[in-house]
Amino acid sequence: MNDIHVSEDKSYTLSEVIDAVKLTLDGVNKHSAHNQLRYSSTDVYWLLHDMLQYVNRNVPGEFILQQIKKDVYRVQYTAEDSAKRSSSKKLKAEVDRTAKYLAELTGRHPSWGKDE
Repeated sequence: MNDIHVSEDKSYTLSEVIDAVKLTLDGVNKHSAHNQLRYSSTDVYWLLHDMLQYVNRNVPGEFILQQIKKDVYRVQYTAEDSAKRSSSKKLKAEVDRTAKYLAELTGRHPSWGKDE
């Protein structure tokens, strides 16, 4: 197995980290040929999902494991500004939903909510 050098006094780029992960997985792969342990499709999905959640906390933009069709996924990247727009849209929808709820309770629609 190739040595993986990780110095405490150095920062690493994402591509360097990916290379270290590949080396690690290659080493695991070499020694797991006779391992009878099996993983369900759900196990694999959540492993990939959790890995992307970690990546998303540390990079601009967002990586999403998107289901294309049954049993087929694609890693999709959304640029940072697109993610901000999506978040803003979700927040606006929540504000509008709250305004509608208040209108139902009080009979008066708040000025900050979307009229329906």
